[in-house]
Amino acid sequence: MALCRRQRRRDGLDELILTEPEAAMRTRLARRLRRSRRRARVLDASAEQLPFADETVDTVVSTLVLCTVDDPDPVLREIGRVLRPRGQLLFLEHVRSDSPRLAYWQDRLADPWRRFAEGCHCNRATLELIRASGLELEDVQDASWRRMPPIVRPLILGVATKSGI
Repeated sequence: MALCRRQRRRDGLDELILTEPEAAMRTRLARRLRRSRRRARVLDASAEQLPFADETVDTVVSTLVLCTVDDPDPVLREIGRVLRPRGQLLFLEHVRSDSPRLAYWQDRLADPWRRFAEGCHCNRATLELIRASGLELEDVQDASWRRMPPIVRPLILGVATKSGI
């Protein structure tokens, strides 16, 4: 998961923080950052327990996180906690198919796929979970992940915003 804090700088980005709970992935992220010479920090943190004070993050980027965690509800609560008012969640996530036939196969193959793909729940109704979290959906698009097995092709990408209390 990536988290961004902004101040009044030309590029608009004050700090980029990447959170990753798995040591091997943190090592890969750190190596890629060094090669790219981009400024960012990589933290050992799970999506369920982000090490940030309330309402201190401008943007959270979730790429195939909500489909992978055991329970997305605490993750969405945590995102809502750290986001500033009018802060945004940018997401790209697997979703349950609208096609009854494909949804049947997603359900049937969910357990073996989860073991193979590091916990991915390919049949999760992720959009409904984001909607129920209290974040306001602004822009959601259906997408498809070509060259992947059909059960993980359905994707959504979009923006959800925390209300500006």
